[in-house]
Amino acid sequence: MNKTYLAGIAVVGLAIGFTMWAFSGSMTPYVNIKQARTLDQTVQVRGKIVRDSEHKPFYDTKANALRFWIEDINKEKIEVVYQGAKPEAFDSAPETAAHGSIRNGVFYSDHLVVKCPTKYDSEKSPYKTVKKLVIGSV
Repeated sequence: MNKTYLAGIAVVGLAIGFTMWAFSGSMTPYVNIKQARTLDQTVQVRGKIVRDSEHKPFYDTKANALRFWIEDINKEKIEVVYQGAKPEAFDSAPETAAHGSIRNGVFYSDHLVVKCPTKYDSEKSPYKTVKKLVIGSV
């Protein structure tokens, strides 16, 4: 083989290797809360936002932090602390997905995605279907 071909193959191999290494850090697995407690790494958890008298969401404007609880499909609950602006749809959102890690029993999130009820719930959708009015002769 020609040295030029070998150099080209090496460059392509390095590019593929670097790309795989770069994207491996952004592929954070979704896990349930029980699994998140056992892993010592960044994960994503999703669950229903708990809004009962014991677990009221609270946004601290001075600290710019949102504290709330989520419950996953296995009925496990965990407190989530999200450092950043409260998402606009948070107060009406039924569920969320949080990206982060657990420290001292609390899930510290650096990225939060809330499920918008109007997008997924046809009953609450602002785009209602309108029945067509047919005017016939009498």
